[in-house]
Amino acid sequence: MKAPEYFNKTAINYFNFVVAELEKIDKLNTTDQPIIERLAFNLATVEACEKELFQDGYTVMGPHGKKEHPSVSTAMKAQAKIIESFKLLGLNAAQKFKEEQAKPDNLNNDPLIQLLRTKF
Repeated sequence: MKAPEYFNKTAINYFNFVVAELEKIDKLNTTDQPIIERLAFNLATVEACEKELFQDGYTVMGPHGKKEHPSVSTAMKAQAKIIESFKLLGLNAAQKFKEEQAKPDNLNNDPLIQLLRTKF
Protein backbone atom coordinates (compact mmCIF):
# COMPACT_ATOMS: atom_id res chain seq x y z
CA MET A 1 0.00 0.00 0.00
CA LYS A 2 1.44 3.36 -1.02
CA ALA A 3 0.67 6.88 0.16
CA PRO A 4 -0.75 9.34 -2.37
CA GLU A 5 1.85 11.34 -4.29
CA TYR A 6 0.43 14.69 -3.17
CA PHE A 7 1.02 13.94 0.53
CA ASN A 8 3.79 15.92 2.21
CA LYS A 9 6.63 14.14 4.02
CA THR A 10 4.86 14.21 7.40
CA ALA A 11 1.66 12.67 6.02
CA ILE A 12 3.67 10.01 4.15
CA ASN A 13 5.48 9.10 7.37
CA TYR A 14 2.16 8.78 9.22
CA PHE A 15 0.69 6.73 6.36
CA ASN A 16 3.63 4.32 6.37
CA PHE A 17 3.52 4.07 10.17
CA VAL A 18 -0.21 3.24 10.21
CA VAL A 19 0.21 0.66 7.44
CA ALA A 20 3.12 -0.98 9.28
CA GLU A 21 1.20 -1.10 12.56
CA LEU A 22 -1.88 -2.57 10.88
CA GLU A 23 0.31 -5.21 9.26
CA LYS A 24 1.78 -6.13 12.67
CA ILE A 25 -1.67 -6.86 14.09
CA ASP A 26 -2.93 -8.46 10.87
CA LYS A 27 -5.63 -5.83 10.28
CA LEU A 28 -4.38 -4.35 7.01
CA ASN A 29 -7.08 -4.48 4.38
CA THR A 30 -6.72 -2.85 0.95
CA THR A 31 -10.30 -1.63 1.10
CA ASP A 32 -9.32 0.50 4.11
CA GLN A 33 -6.84 2.59 2.10
CA PRO A 34 -9.09 5.69 1.92
CA ILE A 35 -9.55 5.55 5.71
CA ILE A 36 -5.80 5.15 6.25
CA GLU A 37 -5.14 8.09 3.92
CA ARG A 38 -7.56 10.32 5.83
CA LEU A 39 -6.05 9.18 9.13
CA ALA A 40 -2.53 10.06 7.97
CA PHE A 41 -3.73 13.41 6.61
CA ASN A 42 -5.47 14.29 9.88
CA LEU A 43 -2.47 13.22 11.98
CA ALA A 44 -0.26 15.48 9.86
CA THR A 45 -2.82 18.28 10.18
CA VAL A 46 -2.82 18.04 13.98
CA GLU A 47 0.97 18.13 14.01
CA ALA A 48 1.04 21.23 11.77
CA CYS A 49 -1.59 22.95 13.94
CA GLU A 50 0.33 22.19 17.10
CA LYS A 51 3.50 23.66 15.60
CA GLU A 52 1.60 26.85 14.71
CA LEU A 53 0.05 27.04 18.16
CA PHE A 54 3.39 26.63 19.92
CA GLN A 55 4.82 29.34 17.72
CA ASP A 56 1.92 31.82 17.70
CA GLY A 57 0.07 31.02 20.91
CA TYR A 58 -3.55 30.01 21.37
CA THR A 59 -4.97 33.49 20.78
CA VAL A 60 -4.52 36.07 18.02
CA MET A 61 -5.48 39.71 17.81
CA GLY A 62 -8.63 40.35 15.83
CA PRO A 63 -10.44 43.59 15.00
CA HIS A 64 -12.31 43.40 18.33
CA GLY A 65 -9.51 42.15 20.55
CA LYS A 66 -8.11 38.70 21.21
CA LYS A 67 -9.74 35.63 19.71
CA GLU A 68 -8.97 31.94 19.49
CA HIS A 69 -6.27 30.99 17.01
CA PRO A 70 -7.83 29.34 13.92
CA SER A 71 -5.51 26.35 14.34
CA VAL A 72 -7.27 25.43 17.59
CA SER A 73 -10.51 24.72 15.73
CA THR A 74 -8.71 22.98 12.86
CA ALA A 75 -6.81 20.73 15.27
CA MET A 76 -9.99 19.82 17.18
CA LYS A 77 -11.79 18.86 13.96
CA ALA A 78 -8.83 16.77 12.80
CA GLN A 79 -8.64 15.03 16.20
CA ALA A 80 -12.32 14.12 15.96
CA LYS A 81 -11.68 12.63 12.52
CA ILE A 82 -8.70 10.69 13.89
CA ILE A 83 -10.91 9.10 16.55
CA GLU A 84 -13.51 8.28 13.90
CA SER A 85 -10.83 6.66 11.71
CA PHE A 86 -9.59 4.60 14.66
CA LYS A 87 -13.12 3.30 15.17
CA LEU A 88 -13.53 2.46 11.48
CA LEU A 89 -10.23 0.57 11.48
CA GLY A 90 -11.12 -1.26 14.70
CA LEU A 91 -8.29 0.35 16.67
CA ASN A 92 -10.32 1.91 19.47
CA ALA A 93 -10.32 0.55 23.01
CA ALA A 94 -13.89 -0.81 22.81
CA GLN A 95 -13.08 -2.87 19.73
CA LYS A 96 -9.88 -4.21 21.28
CA PHE A 97 -11.83 -5.21 24.39
CA LYS A 98 -14.42 -7.04 22.27
CA GLU A 99 -11.68 -8.89 20.42
CA GLU A 100 -10.00 -9.90 23.67
CA GLN A 101 -13.30 -11.19 25.05
CA ALA A 102 -13.95 -13.20 21.90
CA LYS A 103 -10.64 -15.06 22.05
CA PRO A 104 -11.19 -18.70 23.00
CA ASP A 105 -7.62 -19.09 24.28
CA ASN A 106 -8.35 -18.58 27.97
CA LEU A 107 -11.53 -20.60 28.29
CA ASN A 108 -9.79 -23.16 30.50
CA ASN A 109 -9.17 -20.45 33.10
CA ASP A 110 -12.68 -19.02 32.90
CA PRO A 111 -14.37 -19.44 36.32
CA LEU A 112 -17.78 -20.09 34.75
CA ILE A 113 -16.41 -22.85 32.50
CA GLN A 114 -14.64 -24.43 35.48
CA LEU A 115 -17.84 -24.32 37.51
CA LEU A 116 -19.85 -25.90 34.71
CA ARG A 117 -17.26 -28.65 34.28
CA THR A 118 -17.40 -29.58 37.95
CA LYS A 119 -21.20 -29.67 38.07
CA PHE A 120 -21.82 -31.63 34.88
